[in-house]
Amino acid sequence: MTEQLLAEPEAGLDRRAWGVLALTMVFWVADGYDTFVLLITARPTLTELLPADQLHNLPAYQGYLVAITLAGWATGGIIGGIVGDRLGRRRTMIIAVVVYSVFTALSGLAGNWWIFGIARFLTGVGIGAEWGVGTSLLQEVWPQRWRAKGAGLLQAGFSVGGLLVSALWVLMGSTLQLSWRWMYLFGILPLVLVLLVRRRIPESAMWARRRSRTSIADLLRRGVRRNFLGALVVSIAITGGWWAVSSYLPSFVGGLVHDPSRIAFFTGWAAALYNAGEIVGCIAFGFLAESWGRKASIQLYFVGCLVIVPVVFLAVHDAVAATWLQLAAGFLTGGVYSWYTVHTPELFSTRHRATAISVVFSGSRYIAMAGAVLTGSLATALGGFGRAAAIFAPIYLVGILAVLFLPETKGEPLPE
Repeated sequence: MTEQLLAEPEAGLDRRAWGVLALTMVFWVADGYDTFVLLITARPTLTELLPADQLHNLPAYQGYLVAITLAGWATGGIIGGIVGDRLGRRRTMIIAVVVYSVFTALSGLAGNWWIFGIARFLTGVGIGAEWGVGTSLLQEVWPQRWRAKGAGLLQAGFSVGGLLVSALWVLMGSTLQLSWRWMYLFGILPLVLVLLVRRRIPESAMWARRRSRTSIADLLRRGVRRNFLGALVVSIAITGGWWAVSSYLPSFVGGLVHDPSRIAFFTGWAAALYNAGEIVGCIAFGFLAESWGRKASIQLYFVGCLVIVPVVFLAVHDAVAATWLQLAAGFLTGGVYSWYTVHTPELFSTRHRATAISVVFSGSRYIAMAGAVLTGSLATALGGFGRAAAIFAPIYLVGILAVLFLPETKGEPLPE
């Protein structure tokens, strides 16, 4: 490992810092693509893969697939965080990218829904493992005064991946009338990229000095426990709200369309506008957190989530209006995800960081699985996603209260 790779980050933003942002952001774009491709193409995918006598249960099966993906994401996130603290950020990130790239592509070759589900689980493993080490690497390389803004840019990459899926689906699913399978086959591209740039991915100097064998049990010890548990509850509010509510927005908009030939068009545009709003929301969070503080910023976003969810799902019954409202929904319910990249790395020392933030980010997905399944089942029982999704909106109140138990870290150096 060269001295250049292990050099301390300078006070300003040098080429190395920008390079780390570019690499981690590209891989997070790919993570976003691999996540949103399921949400946007769920209806045609299940219509082809389900037995004819189960098509009336399509919303429930969509919930199952979301839950399966979340289970993989949570499992991969916890494993990836532990491995990242022991073997390093760089090696773990490369392995994770290879895993999610291969299994995204294999998803497009599935012959039935349960094989598709297995491929989605393993895709989730790779996505979960990549996030924690990528975020840790960025925060440990970027200078203190730029960390929050850089973290907001990184999180926005996830939404860029969703925007890419939306644009491709409008082109391929609506304009060219091609199969959903093509959307998954594009998932092989990150594998090609990581093979080309793997030697240019640096390792973290902070980790190299303080590498450790952290376990999940260490997160419950005195001095770490309060921040870990508080952050985990905030994470449950963010993630539970998103997967039980916002992940169904494309399908909700599609259900408002009366012409079957226009469903792909509206779901594609709804997802595109959602992701455009999310990109702006993620970047804005970084700037707001630097000005107002981490806690005030996320509480503002939570309040916005409490307002926008019932408006979209209960007050709007027109596909065009619901589609445009995705800009606001994306800004709030998606933009709040920047809290993870901005605040959580500042709550834990280097020896715990990848494990802690990965468990916080991914562990809450085990609980979000239940929300995803319940929303899908309720949608089947209630005749649509509107009322089912709105039932879970109060979960954002939990986040508002949990943030009060966390320290404000604005202006503080990254814990060694």
